[in-house]
Amino acid sequence: MIRSRKAQLVLIGILTAVAVVGAVVLWRHYDVRGFIDRVITALRSAGPLPFFVAMALLPAVGFPLSGFTFVAGPVFGPTLGVGTVVLCAVAAIAANVALSYGLAAYALRPVAAWVVRWLGYQLPDIKPKTAWLAIVILRVVPVTPFSLQSVILGLARVPFGTYMVVSVLVPSTYAASIIVLGDGLMRGDRWAMAGSGAMFVVVGVVLHIMRKRLNASAAAVNLKPPGR
Repeated sequence: MIRSRKAQLVLIGILTAVAVVGAVVLWRHYDVRGFIDRVITALRSAGPLPFFVAMALLPAVGFPLSGFTFVAGPVFGPTLGVGTVVLCAVAAIAANVALSYGLAAYALRPVAAWVVRWLGYQLPDIKPKTAWLAIVILRVVPVTPFSLQSVILGLARVPFGTYMVVSVLVPSTYAASIIVLGDGLMRGDRWAMAGSGAMFVVVGVVLHIMRKRLNASAAAVNLKPPGR
C-alpha cells in the first residue's frame, strides 16, 4: 500500500514536471500572450450580452460552466467592473439552473422515464422532507458534472424553490472567487488576487464543514427505521 502511494506520488511529480516544461517551451517559442490577448479582444468586442447569454444556455447541454467563469474576469472586468461581472455571472447561473430544471422535469422526463424503465430501473424519487439534503449534498460534493447535477435533480422533481437557492448559491461562490482572481491577474492587482485566495479558503472551509455535517445527516436518515 505504501509502495503504491509512493508510486502515485512519483507519477504525479513526473507529470507535473512534464507539464511545467511543456508550458515553458510553449511560452518561449509561441506567442501565447499574444494569442490570449487576441481572444480577450475578440470576446470583449462582441460585447457582454452574447457572452452571458451563452453562459446561461450552453451549460444546460453539457458545456463546462468553468469555461465561462475563468474568462469572464479578464475579458469584462476592466470594462464593466468586477462587481458587475459577478452579478451578470450569478444571473446567468440562475437562468441556467432554472432552464436545466425545466428541461429535465418536463421536456426530457417522458423520454428519460422510458429509457430508465427499459433498462430496468426507475427515476429517482426524493421525498420532500429529504429533498433539501439531497440537493445540498449533490451540489456541495462535486462527484458529478454541474449540468448533470441539474438534470438529476430536475428528473427527481425536487422542490423548485429549494433547488434554486442551493443551485445558485453554491456555484456562485466559486464563480465570484474565480472572476475576482481572473480580473486581478489581468490588472496585476495583488490585493485582488489575495482577496480571491481568501475567498477560496473561506469557501473551502465552509464546504468542508458542510460535507461532514451532511454526511452525518445522510447517515442518520439512512439508518432511521422505516415508518418512524
